[in-house]
Amino acid sequence: MPAARVVETSEAVVSYTDVGSGPVLLLLHGGGPGATGLGNFRGNVADLADSFRLLIPDQPGFGASRLSTDSGLPYPVVSAKAMIDLLEALGIDRAHVVGNSMGGGVALQMALARHDLVDRLVLMGPYLWGFAPQVLSAEPEGGPLLNNYYPDPTLERARHLIRTFVFDADQIPNLEELVRARYEATLDPQVEAGYMRMVTSTSPDPDPRSALEKVRSIDNQTLLLWGRDDKFCNLEDAFAYLSALRHSELVVFRDTGHWVMVERRTEFAAHMKAFLNR
Repeated sequence: MPAARVVETSEAVVSYTDVGSGPVLLLLHGGGPGATGLGNFRGNVADLADSFRLLIPDQPGFGASRLSTDSGLPYPVVSAKAMIDLLEALGIDRAHVVGNSMGGGVALQMALARHDLVDRLVLMGPYLWGFAPQVLSAEPEGGPLLNNYYPDPTLERARHLIRTFVFDADQIPNLEELVRARYEATLDPQVEAGYMRMVTSTSPDPDPRSALEKVRSIDNQTLLLWGRDDKFCNLEDAFAYLSALRHSELVVFRDTGHWVMVERRTEFAAHMKAFLNR
């Protein structure tokens, strides 16, 4: 794996990995405590770098990336701007964007902000604040695990959280190493501050439309990949996105949780390549 690189944008210092060649694929990690770009997507590099140039950043406040100027706007708006600035700094004028969970919400925000820059979208259990209210089902089971992780992180809390991200934790290679690495990362005060910034804002979104109206306005070709047993973004949400995104298609994986790219690595790569090369 090549060493991480750094780009300083107008509002953030962004650390990213750049590997492979071909059409540009920006991979955006989720928002769990201690999350990083490679933490989510390291296992997918070998499957995709032969077909795509992979850009795998840490989003602002996660891993080695930090906000240098904070507008106070909602986090998806802030991170989307940083990711757009990253692509522009690298001279990229068109990129596919892949996003898991919070990263999926940022991918949608990027499509809203810069339709000319964002090509196709691949979303795995995306989360966009205010979209798909819990009408058909109860609050997702995993929500309290995220909400209660801070201010007193423990190894056991980290282990419970990571195991809940997947359907069968015993099938995930080196899971305990991942748990310990994520836990130790969350002890960094800057990482804690970044996580808390993700869930708070001091300025309203300048776009007054509802989340549903925003999503309905996106016409990018979109592939939705969803775990049937996702405990953070319910399956009902998948059909809400499928309905709202006019050019979308949905693949649902049984016996799969929130981390499709980890739990269904081979199928994830196959569906990605088929969709993006079509």
